[in-house]
Amino acid sequence: MKGIFLLLSIFMLASLCSDGLRAEEIMVNGEASAWAVINQGRQFGIRYIPEMRVSHPLAEGKDIDGEISLNLFGWAPFDSVKDFVDNAQLKLYRLWARYATSHLEVRLGLQKINFGPAKILRSLMWFDQVDVRDPLQLTAGVYGLLGRYYFLNNANIWVWGLYGNNELKGLETFKTDEHRLEFGGRFQHPLPSGEIAFTFHRRYLDSEDWKRKMSHKPELAKGSENRFGLDGNWDIGVGLWFEAVAGNININRKEDLWQEFLTVGTDYTFAIGPGIHALFEHFIESSGAELFKQEDVNRFSALSVDFSVTLLDSVNAIWYYDWKEERIYTFVDWQRAYDKWMINLSVFSNREEEAGLYGGTGFLCMLTYNH
Repeated sequence: MKGIFLLLSIFMLASLCSDGLRAEEIMVNGEASAWAVINQGRQFGIRYIPEMRVSHPLAEGKDIDGEISLNLFGWAPFDSVKDFVDNAQLKLYRLWARYATSHLEVRLGLQKINFGPAKILRSLMWFDQVDVRDPLQLTAGVYGLLGRYYFLNNANIWVWGLYGNNELKGLETFKTDEHRLEFGGRFQHPLPSGEIAFTFHRRYLDSEDWKRKMSHKPELAKGSENRFGLDGNWDIGVGLWFEAVAGNININRKEDLWQEFLTVGTDYTFAIGPGIHALFEHFIESSGAELFKQEDVNRFSALSVDFSVTLLDSVNAIWYYDWKEERIYTFVDWQRAYDKWMINLSVFSNREEEAGLYGGTGFLCMLTYNH
């Protein structure tokens, strides 16, 4: 099925580029970046993401377009440059085709799907893994078909089907059975000064991954997971939002595992100088055999402050607090942005076991060029 998604997407993109359709616009862009990080795993790396976008109008208010992009990257420790070639990778980053009208869009292929009002501690991070600290905002895509319809009153409905995604997505603890279809949907409706939405998703877990991680639990007999989400946001002088999620994993006829997530947040821009934007979010994660009977609970809070220093320079600081460990983690980033160039200098203090560039205590320098 993953191959079918790819073949259909490639076919539609090739059709857009054909002489018969005469694509109105073909855009070729790219993003090159280089970084060096000094922490417990001192390393340097480079990345290049070439991107081609094609679009073609069909009739008044109707278009088809598509995108293909690759992710070429490599890294190595400072003291072992020869490892760079061994660590080099080339991955497909995006490959999708879309049909769109003024009220409808349908997108097929490897794509990014995300939603929800939370900014840092996201309970609705179901299909992406965007890190707010990452200047590039990179995330792996998912293979699937997404349809969205927009009503005249600004309400909208999403429907999706996913297949062939065998890696962990978002906040998932267990991998998905890549040979079974995932599906779900979302309905958003406007409110006075805000919006509210309900989201649903159903999938089947990878039984081998469950067995490795939950050896103390019975083996999966059914392995289905139903996930329910409710979120809302309002602008009433200050920004207010919440995301609430409950997920039920059906282990067998007698036993379930419930996972609950809750995010509440607020933000405000203070009229000091060019404006100082402050944002606060609180996040609760819990799990247990019954809904709302919390057995394993984690709580985190995040405070973010960002402001412009000059027309080119901005500063963003984020403090995280782990209520269980009673520890504070810090991230401070200075960014200078030109038309095509961007420079980021970051200092951070996080958990040693955290994966990625921001693990432990250290310093990161990143240079990015867009063309």
